[in-house]
Amino acid sequence: MPAAIQPSELVVHVMNVGFGDAILLELPTTADGENLLGIVDCYKGAKMLDYIKALQLVRPFAGVAFICATHPHLDHVAGIRTLLEDPLTRPREFWDSGFRHKTTTYLNILETIHREKIPMRRISSGMEFYYGTLRITALGPSVALRNRYATYGIDMNNASIVLRLENCADDVVVVESLRYRDREDPEILRDAGDSVVILGADAEFDNWAQIAEEYPHVERTSKHDPLVKKVVNLLNCSVLKVSHHGSMHSAPLDVYERMSPSLAILSSKQEVSSVTHGALSLTRTLYPHPVAVETLRESGSEVLSTDGFYEGLVGGANSHPGTIVVAVAPGMQPRYTKLSDDPDSVPAPPVSVSA
Repeated sequence: MPAAIQPSELVVHVMNVGFGDAILLELPTTADGENLLGIVDCYKGAKMLDYIKALQLVRPFAGVAFICATHPHLDHVAGIRTLLEDPLTRPREFWDSGFRHKTTTYLNILETIHREKIPMRRISSGMEFYYGTLRITALGPSVALRNRYATYGIDMNNASIVLRLENCADDVVVVESLRYRDREDPEILRDAGDSVVILGADAEFDNWAQIAEEYPHVERTSKHDPLVKKVVNLLNCSVLKVSHHGSMHSAPLDVYERMSPSLAILSSKQEVSSVTHGALSLTRTLYPHPVAVETLRESGSEVLSTDGFYEGLVGGANSHPGTIVVAVAPGMQPRYTKLSDDPDSVPAPPVSVSA
């Protein structure tokens, strides 16, 4: 049965914008009653803005905490300028990968930030941001990758910002202050995966390899004191926004296995490729690529796509295009609903999400 969206929940709206990314976040309401939005990439600014205006009538919000451009590819940033210029969606901060690009679209974004006096943060791995019970951690890009790819047109996807969002049961800063007071560290002993969302942008092999190196998974051991019995697997999550539209470059199998998401979401528009190598002729789907989908399924994920193509292949009620809305409560498995909108139509924001 559908359950009403609660102020304590993190709500992730993966917009159906065709071949592109546009993600709206409703951040959990803080202890002082402030409810903010976050925006991660935006391909179609007019659709996002109209959707946010409709949301304001359903669940009024206090403002936009940040707009994050994960990297400057057009299918991720084409609509951001529209949001920067509108008073309703002008953010308190702009988050940028630091990858400077020579396109007019990206230059216009930078000029708008300067004109509107919006503070900019250059994001790299390890940075954390706190909004009441919500902790946002940048998993990538590492400083090494950011510096390696901070040139024009060189493997820009691996300079993508990858975000980990964790909706905690208690105020994050308070929990952090309790660390190391006793023999058992509450941060290390907890199991956070049910309340974690990872947004993969367009990260490819180099980015995921660096993330796996910087966020290791250390297994339990009975040979030491409780302080070192377990290190939380920071890549474990309940919801994964699959990187690079589910292409063959989206993530290696071992990273998916460490994530073990219960729900994997593809922001996609199906394309088909035909390849000929001598006597071999191959026709394959690209978004999602069959290898990426099978890898996610092996990891135990339910796969959803904004264009409905994958669901149409396997059958089911979600084999139609639509924005995907996920509600994540602290310590609970995510609930989701799929709306029925095409890339150019604006759906009504839901007041409830199916259990």
